[in-house]
Amino acid sequence: MKKHFYIATAVTAALGIAMFMAPANAASTDPTTTTPTSSSSSSSSTSTKSDATKDKTKKVIPAATLVSTESYDQPLPYHMKSGYIYTTSGLNKTLGSAKDFAKVTWYAYKKVVIDRSAQGKGTSVWYYVKSGNGKQTGYVWHGNLQDISEGTFDIAMKNSDYFSKDKIITMGDSITAGYDGYETLDSGYPTWLARYLGTTVDNAAYNGAFLGDAGEMATPGDLSTTVNDTNFAKYDVATIAYGTNDYGHTDNTIDQLKSILDSNIKKMKAENPKLIIYGFLPITRYDNNQNSDEVTGQGGYTMNDLRAAEAQVYQDNDVPVLNWNDVDPNLITDANHIDRFNDGRLHPAAKTYQLMARDIAKFMIDNFPQDQIKKTTSSKKKTTKTTNKTTTAKKTTSTKATSQY
Repeated sequence: MKKHFYIATAVTAALGIAMFMAPANAASTDPTTTTPTSSSSSSSSTSTKSDATKDKTKKVIPAATLVSTESYDQPLPYHMKSGYIYTTSGLNKTLGSAKDFAKVTWYAYKKVVIDRSAQGKGTSVWYYVKSGNGKQTGYVWHGNLQDISEGTFDIAMKNSDYFSKDKIITMGDSITAGYDGYETLDSGYPTWLARYLGTTVDNAAYNGAFLGDAGEMATPGDLSTTVNDTNFAKYDVATIAYGTNDYGHTDNTIDQLKSILDSNIKKMKAENPKLIIYGFLPITRYDNNQNSDEVTGQGGYTMNDLRAAEAQVYQDNDVPVLNWNDVDPNLITDANHIDRFNDGRLHPAAKTYQLMARDIAKFMIDNFPQDQIKKTTSSKKKTTKTTNKTTTAKKTTSTKATSQY
C-alpha cells in the first residue's frame, strides 16, 4: 500500500526549530519498511510494485495428488478442443494450450484419477497422452479431449482441396471398417481420410466382407452387394479394398475374382461416368505368425498372386491402384507386425490406421485426375464428416469443458 507522509515545518525567528508531524496512519506501516523522505518516495513506490510483481511470479503452485492409474491395452486417438496439457500428474506446470497443439493428434495411454484439493479443486479424471510422433507427453483433463471424428480438427493435406465438396464412399472388409481384431473403432482409416482430405466420407465397409461369391458366408458388405445397393451418382469418389477374406476363407479361383472385380468396376462407371475410383490391394497377413505373401491359400493362390490379379484388373480399367509394398513397404513387416496389428495377425491398431490413412490420402491426391482438378478453391474451413453403415463401438468422453483445466 502506498504510504503518504505529510511533512509540516514551522520556522520561527525566535527559536529556529523545525517541527515534524507524522500522519495519523503511521502506526499501520509495515515495521520492516523504512519511512522514505519526500525526495525518494517515487523510486520507492516503483520498487514496491516491482517486488510485488516478483512475489506473484514466484508463487508456488502445490502439486496435485495421483489417486489411481489405469493403462489401456491400445492407445486411442483424440485432439484437444480446449484447455491445457500439463507436464506431470502434479498439474502445476503446463506444456501448452489447445491452441498451441491445434494440429496434433494425442493418443491416450492411461486414464488417471487426480486429487486437486491442494490446488483448491476437486478430484477428476485425466488422460496421460502422447503426441502422434511421440515427441510430447503430458496430462489432459478428459473433457478437453475430443474424438478425431468430432469437432474442428483441421489437418488437411496439401492439395486436399482437389476433393473440396466431393463425397467419398469407401468399400471393403473389416480393415476398411476399422476393426482392430476385438472391436470396430471410430478411428479407422476412412475417418482419418475425412480429416486429411477435408471432405465427407461414407464408410460402407463390413466386417468379413468378400470380393467374390462366398456362398453361405456372404455378407451385406460384399463387393457385388454393395455396388448393387449404392447409387454412385451421389458420389464423386469411391475406393475399393477387398481380397483378404477370399484368400483366407473361400475356394474361388483367381479368374473368378478377377471377373467379379472387373464387372463391378464397369457397373460403377456406367452409373457415374465421372466417378473417380481408387483400388487398394490387400495388406500382408500373418496367419500362425507366418508371412502370407508366398503361402498358398484355400483357393490355390498366394497373397502376392491375388495382388497381381487385382492390380491387373484395376489397370485395365484405368483405376489407380495402391500397392502397399510400393507406397509404404515399412508399414507392415516381419519385424513390426506384432505391434502394427492389434491382434498380431491381420487387423491394424489405431495408430496403424492413422498411418494407413496418411499414405492413402497422399496416394489419392497424387493420382487425382488432372482434368477434374477444380479451378477455384474456397478459403473457408472445410467441413469433414465420416458416416458408417455398420454399428461401431464408440469411446465415451465428456464434451463439457471448463476454464479451470
